Amino acid sequence: MVDSRMVREHIEEVHHFLGDKKLSFMNDMRSSEGVLSFDALKKWGQSECLNEHRIAEAYVVRALSDLIFINQHIRLNRLKFPAQVFDSIDLARKWLSQFQGDTM
Repeated sequence: MVDSRMVREHIEEVHHFLGDKKLSFMNDMRSSEGVLSFDALKKWGQSECLNEHRIAEAYVVRALSDLIFINQHIRLNRLKFPAQVFDSIDLARKWLSQFQGDTM
C-alpha cells in the first residue's frame, strides 16, 4: 500500500526533476487496485508543489469502481487543472495532446 509518506517523497523527486517545466500527467491505474490509499491520492492531487508543474491530468482505469473513486477525488479536491478519467491510454493521450501547447 502506498501511503502519504511515500507520495510526499515521490512529489519531492518529481519537483526536483522537473525544475520549472509544466506538463501533462497521465496515471495508468489499471493494475493498481488497492495500492493507493485515499489519503495518498489526496496528497498527490492537492500538492501545490506538483500543481506548479501540472497543466492537465488523465487517469486511466479499468473498473467502474475506479472510475467512481477518481471522479470523486476530482470533484472533492477541486483540482486547479483539467482532469479526466478514461478507460484507455489512447483516449487519454488524445485528450492530453490538446494541452501540449501550454507547456514551457
